[in-house]
Amino acid sequence: MALINPPMWMQAGSYPARNDRLALTALLSYPGFAADEATPMRIRQGVKPSYQQQQLKVRAAPTPNMSVIVSAGFAFVDQHDAGGQGTYICANDGDVALTVQPAGGAGQYRKDTVVASVYDGEYAGSANEWRLEVIQGPYASSAGTTQRGSLPNNAQILADLSIGPSQTAVAAGNIADVRNYTVAAGGIVPVASSVAPNRMHPGQVLYLTDTDTFVYGKPDGSTANVLQSAGASAIGKKTFVRLDSNFTSSFSTPVDVTGLMIPVAANAVYTVEGMLHWYTSDESQGDLNLDWVGPTGATGTWLGFAQPISASSGEGPVRTLSTALTSARSFGARTDVDNPSGMLVRALLRTGSTAGTYGPQIGRTGTAGVVTMVRDSWLTVERVA
Repeated sequence: MALINPPMWMQAGSYPARNDRLALTALLSYPGFAADEATPMRIRQGVKPSYQQQQLKVRAAPTPNMSVIVSAGFAFVDQHDAGGQGTYICANDGDVALTVQPAGGAGQYRKDTVVASVYDGEYAGSANEWRLEVIQGPYASSAGTTQRGSLPNNAQILADLSIGPSQTAVAAGNIADVRNYTVAAGGIVPVASSVAPNRMHPGQVLYLTDTDTFVYGKPDGSTANVLQSAGASAIGKKTFVRLDSNFTSSFSTPVDVTGLMIPVAANAVYTVEGMLHWYTSDESQGDLNLDWVGPTGATGTWLGFAQPISASSGEGPVRTLSTALTSARSFGARTDVDNPSGMLVRALLRTGSTAGTYGPQIGRTGTAGVVTMVRDSWLTVERVA
C-alpha cells in the first residue's frame, strides 16, 4: 500500500468505511508496544475511561447466577483481520446480561472471557456487527492451569471468569477485570504497571493505577517518573510546618515537638531543612537535648549548625554537628527569651515499609529546668523519591 487518497473529508472525494476508521485512528493514542511497530497505523485500543471506570464493566447479577452484566460504555477496537484498516467505535447504552455456559463436573475448571468483538464481512465472514459475548475456555484439571479460549480477531477483552466444577453462579469473586483503556492522542492513559506500554512516544504520559504514579516517555526511548502521590507528601511537593506557639519540655528524655511533626509515606526519600530557636530556664542544667524520630524502619542523617555544645549563654563559633536519625545531641541553651539560641537544620530521611510521622524531639540535658522551643521555628520537608 502507499498513499491513501483522497485525504479524509475532501468535498469531491468518495470514501470507503476504512477512511473514516483511519481518520479516527489518527486521533487516538499510540499503542506503545514493540509488536505494534510493524504496523504503524495501529492504535491503543481499549475502553473509554470514566469515573471509577464504570464503562463496560463486567459485574455479577444482583442475585448471582450463571450470567454476568456488562454496563454501558464505549470501546475502541482496532482492525486485526488485516493490517492498517482502522479502528471501530463500539457503543453500548445500557446494561447487557450475558449467559455463562454451565460448569463441568468434578475436576473440570475453565476460564471464560467476556469480550467486545467486531465482525466485519468486508474482511472475514458475513456478519457486520459488534457483540458483547462470553468466550468459553477449555477445561483444565485445576484452576491454576486454565487458559482463555480462542478469541475473535477483533476483540477488546473486558473480564475473565473463573468457573469451577459444578459451579452454579458467577459471583463478584469469580470476575477478574482485565479492561485496558485508551484516550485521544496526547491524553494520559490509565494502566496497571504490569501491562504498561514500554515503547512510549516522547512526552506520552501514563498513569500507573496500581502504584499511583505518573510516568512519561523520553526522547531516548526510556521512561521517567513524573510524580507519585502517596499519603500527605508527593515527589516534588514540599510540606511546611511552623510552631504557632512555644513548646516546652521538662523531661531529660526527648519528646515529640507536636507542632513540627510531619506525615511521611512508606518507601520514600525526603530532604529536610529548617530553622529552630530555643531557650532554657536554667543555664547550668537545662541545655537542649535534640533528637529526631521517624516511622518504624526509617533511617537518615541530620546536620545542625548551632552554638557550641556547652551550658553557656555566651556567643560562640558556629558548630556543625552531623549524626544519624534517632541519635540525640546536646546544644547550648540561653536564658535570654528575646534572643534565644538558634540552629539551621539539614537532613535526609529514608522511610521503610511503614508510613508515619517525622520530626524533632526535645528535652533538657540536666536534672532541672525547662527547655522551650520557640514559636515560628519551622521545617520544610520535600519528597524526592
